[in-house]
Amino acid sequence: MGQDGRIEADHVRVEEDVVLLPGSVIRGSEVVLRRGTRIGSGVEITCDFIELGAECRIGDGSRIISPEITLGKGCTIGKGFEAELNEYFHIGQRSNIGQRVVMVGQGIRTGEFLWLKDDVLVGGGGARGPRSYFTVGDRTSVFDRCYINLSESVTIGSGSALSSNVVLLTHGAWQPALMGFRTNFAPIKIGDHTVVYLNSTVMPGVTIGDYSTVGAGSLVLQNIPDYCLAAGSPARILKGPEGYPTPLNKDEIDLLLDDIMADYLTTLPSKGVKVLSVTSDGRSFTAELNGQQETVVYIPLCGKDSKRVDEGPPPTILLVHDGREFADMQGCVFDLASETVRGEMAPLAEDLRDYLRRRAIRFFTERPFQTLPLTNLQRLKSKSRGSE
Repeated sequence: MGQDGRIEADHVRVEEDVVLLPGSVIRGSEVVLRRGTRIGSGVEITCDFIELGAECRIGDGSRIISPEITLGKGCTIGKGFEAELNEYFHIGQRSNIGQRVVMVGQGIRTGEFLWLKDDVLVGGGGARGPRSYFTVGDRTSVFDRCYINLSESVTIGSGSALSSNVVLLTHGAWQPALMGFRTNFAPIKIGDHTVVYLNSTVMPGVTIGDYSTVGAGSLVLQNIPDYCLAAGSPARILKGPEGYPTPLNKDEIDLLLDDIMADYLTTLPSKGVKVLSVTSDGRSFTAELNGQQETVVYIPLCGKDSKRVDEGPPPTILLVHDGREFADMQGCVFDLASETVRGEMAPLAEDLRDYLRRRAIRFFTERPFQTLPLTNLQRLKSKSRGSE
């Protein structure tokens, strides 16, 4: 371990390439820091037990107090993070917590691939009460400036999202109760694959089901079932549960992928990618990046013909709806049905994976999502660094 930070503990296990920068201290009974972990300057962690998985990052000036602290491998916590949890702080692997985030409560537990952005507040009034727990599933996102009140528990499922400035309130009490003013204390539950769009408020006791959508600027006072679209102040159900969302047929899926491929091509020149050729149907193109050529091919559902991969340059990146049909193919294969990807991920394949994420087609791997840099900005930033 290097860089002069210190550990004050009864039992310490530190693997190779761990960095603890000056002014940082970990105090606890048992400390486990896995390979490649990096803790910034001025970080203070106080616990009974802590285990930071391989390649974890904790930003400068962060402060964490909790009996049990575990971060899965590849987790990142931004600068100025503050957490006070009376029981536990458990974050799943490959999760990302932004800057200036505050978390207070009894316990916080998340699944893998949490994406929680800057200036989020979890806690607030009543957050030191006995039911102040925040539980989140896998692959869920919480965007900038959300406020999640933990007077009572909050549970969010997997694959869900809170857009910017969303407020979840688990209590309402201010005016004198003995005069008859209402008070309300109740948990909030949000299901799997559900989104609450920006500037919406969810009130105490509300349950929102799976695969449901809450429109921007809504005030949610009552439960929303599975597979519903709700919006308004107060929110009311506009669509569902029957017929929401409207399923796509095979032709519509192909048209959607055609549109995605066409739009992706427009993003490449500003990243220094030269498009060499595009087929007439737009479902295959060859591009060059840093002297390396890649051929990207989409195999459609309608009129699907695996012979396409034998025409023209051999594909190095393939988008298919059943990857089993191309199990022997070399290169990178995106299986759209299973949302899995296999094979070598060259920089262009990683850029495509990140673009597909923006279009709500998500392939999670051991690597963080990474787009190719914009060439002008990269050049100017390099010049700026060179002058320092």
